[in-house]
Amino acid sequence: MHNRHQVLDHIYRNQGSSKQDIMRALNMSLPTITQNLRDLEADGLIRRGGFFKSTGGRKPQIYTFNNRAAIAIGVRMTARQIILCAVDLRGTCIKRATGRLPYRHAHAYYHRICQLIDQFIGSLGEDGDHVIGVAFCMQGIVSPDGRSIVFGDILGNTGLGLDEFERELTVPCTFIHDSDASAMAELWLDPSIDDALCIYLEQYMGGAVIIDGRLRQGGTMKNGTIEHMTLVPDGDECYCGQRGCADVYCSARVLISQRDETLDEFFNQVRDDEYAHRRIFSLYLDHLAQAIKNMRTVLNCDVIVGGQAGQFLTTDDIVELRMRVNRISAFPDDDFTIRKSACRPDQDVIGSALIYVREFLDGVCGTD
Repeated sequence: MHNRHQVLDHIYRNQGSSKQDIMRALNMSLPTITQNLRDLEADGLIRRGGFFKSTGGRKPQIYTFNNRAAIAIGVRMTARQIILCAVDLRGTCIKRATGRLPYRHAHAYYHRICQLIDQFIGSLGEDGDHVIGVAFCMQGIVSPDGRSIVFGDILGNTGLGLDEFERELTVPCTFIHDSDASAMAELWLDPSIDDALCIYLEQYMGGAVIIDGRLRQGGTMKNGTIEHMTLVPDGDECYCGQRGCADVYCSARVLISQRDETLDEFFNQVRDDEYAHRRIFSLYLDHLAQAIKNMRTVLNCDVIVGGQAGQFLTTDDIVELRMRVNRISAFPDDDFTIRKSACRPDQDVIGSALIYVREFLDGVCGTD
């Protein structure tokens, strides 16, 4: 099994490998490689992809990884719609679907969600036969086993359990906090990330913690919940029931709460140097800098900023934000960086599906 794992891992990491390539890289005998390739092909994990140019003698056969040997589904339920993404073993979204469906914490709503997921899987054709799991990225705190929502005040679904979906879906299911899912996608897209505080400026703010290149959710899955850190004592009321939470001052909705406009329109006004919008944005950066400073007092590492508002931040905005953090820090740090998130479309939905992708790859490639 160890040889099989090594061969498959090599092919996954080096798309387009010949027997000779594998033999040189792994110091493995040709008969052992041939047998493992035969078994992996029979299991649908690799495919033959033509031939390399000959350097004398027969042209070497090319073996490629079957990126669609398994498919994971990511699902996001919002107040007004559902978003579904089918993700292959390269982390690529191969199909996306959306539907308008007002959220209701009711059996009828979850039954309809299951119907839409089944229809989506069916629309994948043959790929639908290889679905290994459905991951729901949730606006709320998830239990350590990923089976229930322990705090879901945004959508009013505290107590929601996977049984609502498992009674109808025939594949494994799990919940994950949407910010954790975005951070998982961050790590997938940039494996060089070591330690980082991730801040996602969505309609409702969220955060995640990466240490030693891994998402660290904590024993109660509350690591990185920067949104409920007190930023302004006795400030405005948060949806959690407390006052002065960072969410009230740093979420994307704060920027457009005083006007009927989109974030795109808001930032266009900022770039045009419109006074009122610049003033709102400056105050917003002050609050965000305070939140970052507070978190870095506990975990002194670099910061990744993303989300709906984060995607509009320019290089100059990031530089200004970093200056504001240092200005209010007891220990100004010339070396720490703030950088933008990958800000990929549906990053949290795809990130949730990566739970099953990573689990599958760890199993077949013997990686950890």
